[in-house]
Amino acid sequence: MAMSIQVVYILFGGLLLLLVCFLSYLLIQKARLNAFRAKVESYKDSMKESLFIYLYRKDEEHRVEPKNRIELAGVEELLSGFSAAVQGDEILNNITLYAEKVFTPKYKKELHHSRWSVRMNALYAIEDFGLTTLTDQLVQIYEKKNSTAAEKNQILKILVKLNRPEFVMYMTNASRPLSEFMYRSLFGTMNSEQFQQFINKFEDLQEEIQLPLIDMIGINHKLKYIDFLKMHMKSSSEELRIRSLKSLNALSFPLRIEELTNHLQSGIWQERMMATKLIGKTRDEKGLSLLEQSLKDSHFLVRSNAAQSMMKIPTGKEYLVQVYKTTDDKFSKDMAAEWLEKGGITVVE
Repeated sequence: MAMSIQVVYILFGGLLLLLVCFLSYLLIQKARLNAFRAKVESYKDSMKESLFIYLYRKDEEHRVEPKNRIELAGVEELLSGFSAAVQGDEILNNITLYAEKVFTPKYKKELHHSRWSVRMNALYAIEDFGLTTLTDQLVQIYEKKNSTAAEKNQILKILVKLNRPEFVMYMTNASRPLSEFMYRSLFGTMNSEQFQQFINKFEDLQEEIQLPLIDMIGINHKLKYIDFLKMHMKSSSEELRIRSLKSLNALSFPLRIEELTNHLQSGIWQERMMATKLIGKTRDEKGLSLLEQSLKDSHFLVRSNAAQSMMKIPTGKEYLVQVYKTTDDKFSKDMAAEWLEKGGITVVE
């Protein structure tokens, strides 16, 4: 029994010693990190003005040459702040030229680091600074089988930004399907020539690429593609029709009533809903009787948007009051009452 208690004391003492050692290690690491950050901040304060003047005026007297890890970190943070805050092609070009000269060796090494986070940070910095010196290396990394999806996505963004021709093939023949969000993000960063390139080959693209491409026309208000959307709102693909109608609605383009009647009869409620939204955009009183029919729709959102669209058409509010007073359809009556209340008209039985 006495031996057992002695063993417990020894184990407890050993565990306590380990905890003390671990805590000491953490405190030392924290102190070292704090000291490093203090030196970086001090260096940034001392160099901020000089670097700013150099980037604006290209004045060699103010050129900053970082010589060690602390100074590199300080300059990198200053440069990152400048690139996010300043505007103008000339100053941004100066930032790129400076970053290429100072940081290319650093990022080249970090792109092959064993830690994923270090590799990703290098990719983010390459994008922020618009570095062109490492694009061949980025293409090689993209084509490596063991590159992660996040690395490939980030490299794609950089290749689009730098207008490297490889991005078209990587987007249209991706080894792993990209998410819709990623396609949208890439289309959203493209210049007009790059975007037109995808419009030109639209029929050859898979639908998973076509859909976000159509979305971005509406999101980025690309009015020059209205005829393109009107053509695809007649597509045999249900989803293409819905997305085209959605983008036309985002563009607030007033279609003719005749162009929307078929969509109001669609078997897909999302298509009927988008058509009711667009009927409201026409502000054509001929659309009121069509919207009255949509007030009886089996789907709540179609009924709701039909009533809302009525309120946007001249005499639509009065028409909705009549619908409320005369209809025998419970759905129509409830929806008319709801939107008349929202429009400031109190309905009383």
